[in-house]
Amino acid sequence: MPEVERLLVAFDGTPLAERALEYALTTYPGAEVTVIHVIDYLDEGYSAEALVGAEELRERAHARSTELLAAAEAIAADHGRTVSTATRLGKPGREIVAYADEHDVDTIVLGSHGRALLTRVLLGSVAETVLQRAPMPVLIVR
Repeated sequence: MPEVERLLVAFDGTPLAERALEYALTTYPGAEVTVIHVIDYLDEGYSAEALVGAEELRERAHARSTELLAAAEAIAADHGRTVSTATRLGKPGREIVAYADEHDVDTIVLGSHGRALLTRVLLGSVAETVLQRAPMPVLIVR
């Protein structure tokens, strides 16, 4: 098995994302770890935009991303590690794969909610998209 030098960990602040980050930090102690959060404005919905306005919605999304990435840095510090962070805009699955490809990442690590097939079809799945599109290995942590 090839040595893993660069990991990309998708992070949305959920317990499974935290578990994925902790797994990456402890399993690959010599790897460079980048934590990515993808802002998907469509997750907020049109009603939120109508209530607070597009600019306010963007500011809140970026502030939330900053908070999430700070939490990831704190988790890494608790493990005696440092991480790089990145924020992207767009569809999470596509942006995670694009970032990994652009930055020569060896392996992508992300948590999976283990949704049933019907739920994946109706709601989509970031993990499923990453698995289908990534040219590098993908590690799913449950």
